[in-house]
Amino acid sequence: MFKAINFEQLPLQDLFYSGLIIIIMSIIIANIYNPLWGFIYAFGNILTLIFLGWLYQETWSDSTK
Repeated sequence: MFKAINFEQLPLQDLFYSGLIIIIMSIIIANIYNPLWGFIYAFGNILTLIFLGWLYQETWSDSTK
């Protein structure tokens, strides 16, 4: 069963910078190549971040509860 995530201890600054990098890189890729490639890049990165967040959720969950 999945444990609840303690949102008070999430690294929000890291999440903000990751999102900013994804947006900037997808805009650059969309302008250089094709808007579809920029969308695919952004979507792939968001899926990767969701997967890694799910994979490592135990590191920021409170294990004392």
